[in-house]
Amino acid sequence: MTELVQHRVVTLKAKGDSIPTAVAVANVITENMMKGNSKISSIAVDSESQVNHGPLVSIIEITISKTN
Repeated sequence: MTELVQHRVVTLKAKGDSIPTAVAVANVITENMMKGNSKISSIAVDSESQVNHGPLVSIIEITISKTN
């Protein structure tokens, strides 16, 4: 929250099981805490393999920007 006020743009990054938490935080910020003053600018979804070609792990990056 403080970072968004200071820098006007914040990117939330999460991997694997943390993705639902990042999505929830983005929604709380844009829909409750800063409703009308912020928006989700972009969402990027990707995956990467673990060390030694292990299973793929999903990654999300949610960019939130202050509109006012």
